[in-house]
Amino acid sequence: MNTTAAAIQAQVSVPTIRTWCRNGVVTAVKTAGRWIIDTASLAHRIAIGAMRARKQAPMLDMTASITLPAAYKGDTPQTYTPKVKRRLDKRTGANMIVINSWFPLLAAKLNTIADEGARIHCMNILKTTNIVITDTPDPEWADDPQAREDGQLRTSYRGGVPQVTVDDVLDLAAQLRTQLSA
Repeated sequence: MNTTAAAIQAQVSVPTIRTWCRNGVVTAVKTAGRWIIDTASLAHRIAIGAMRARKQAPMLDMTASITLPAAYKGDTPQTYTPKVKRRLDKRTGANMIVINSWFPLLAAKLNTIADEGARIHCMNILKTTNIVITDTPDPEWADDPQAREDGQLRTSYRGGVPQVTVDDVLDLAAQLRTQLSA
């Protein structure tokens, strides 16, 4: 494979491919002034780059917390931090991860709500919901708007907070699955 084809396959520039060849990052032989790159070596280098990209994805801070003020006189403020519980679903045999108090992970979205009363109301709605991640599809959730991947990612959140959609929560569930499986 020549440098142009390798650059297209690796989605990098031709000079980058030449540098990889010179530095031995990929197996290559220079013939008549041109690099001939071993395709298996290039594929291995591309895979390494993909692994590094996944590892560099921003990690969610599972210690993030939000404190809600007391709702009534005499009550105490309540602090919420994501709680991850793993269990076996006896009905389906699926390994499950249930995340409660997940809403501090979307603090940036919640902070866009200018009115403090509205923000607190939103958090009071979100604190009663959960995210469920399973390793097995669940036909009961296959077409549910609160689920993805045949129910392997799902939430009890039904919407109701304009700044936080069900899709936002399911995107968060996908990110949590990646992070918790690492």
